[in-house]
Amino acid sequence: MSREFKVYNIEEEIIIDANHSPDGSVKYHVCYGAVDWRKNGKRRPAVFILMSYNGRMSYQTPAHLTFDSEETTDFDKVYEALTYLRMKYLVNKKYEVEVHTDAVTMK
Repeated sequence: MSREFKVYNIEEEIIIDANHSPDGSVKYHVCYGAVDWRKNGKRRPAVFILMSYNGRMSYQTPAHLTFDSEETTDFDKVYEALTYLRMKYLVNKKYEVEVHTDAVTMK
């Protein structure tokens, strides 16, 4: 039996509770990894957002980042995680990746 080829791999993941789910059952997964949409072995570094519902990852439902919150919005939390991963891995336009090892503090 052959395994299905995944067009992405996840090297690092930041999991964030969604504001619209008070019970914590909905989460954003902000990921850093590599993608290969053409399935030709030429992987490119990427950051991407997935969602999970009740502990199950959803690959069909796009992430919807809400702006309505009395505190930090989902958009703000996800944007902060995306920025952190971008700076940590310093992805440049030539698709070269340099891992940033200095400590990063997010408040």
